[in-house]
Amino acid sequence: MFHHNLKFKKISLLTTASIGLLVSLATISLAGGPPPQGKPVSRPATTPPANGKPVSAPTPAMPQDAPPRFPFPGARVTPVDGMVTIKLVNTTNAVINYQVVGMSQSRTLGEQSEISLKNLKTPITLTYQRPDGGLLLVRTQATATAGMLQISFGATTDLGADTKSLEVQEDGKVFLN
Repeated sequence: MFHHNLKFKKISLLTTASIGLLVSLATISLAGGPPPQGKPVSRPATTPPANGKPVSAPTPAMPQDAPPRFPFPGARVTPVDGMVTIKLVNTTNAVINYQVVGMSQSRTLGEQSEISLKNLKTPITLTYQRPDGGLLLVRTQATATAGMLQISFGATTDLGADTKSLEVQEDGKVFLN
């Protein structure tokens, strides 16, 4: 009934132990490492000092490399008498709805088209979106013509690059939101 396999008769105890150790190490590494050693970390009991004053005042943490509080402008345009012209360029194969907040109703910019919005008094907020829900990559660029800003709309799949509005401040700084 039970037959000995002669091939495995020559395996030594050392070989068997080595194979067992390798299997154990592989299992531990696949399981996320060895279990934590010792007792779990717990908070030390806090007892107020006898005189009622803290032993040492906590020092506030200072960030090493804090990001800037405000984003950098995407472009700068020089307003002429407080007015700018915005040239919208749609390089996508989708229509884009846009609106100059407080100055116009919602309008549509056709696919692969452009339009100039003239004599817009700063500050300006321009909102835009694709009706199909697609993402937009917006590039802002001041042109050689004084007081003119070109805004190019392109398609993107990067959610982090998508924006929904831009602001032109009175001093000509342009911010994407």
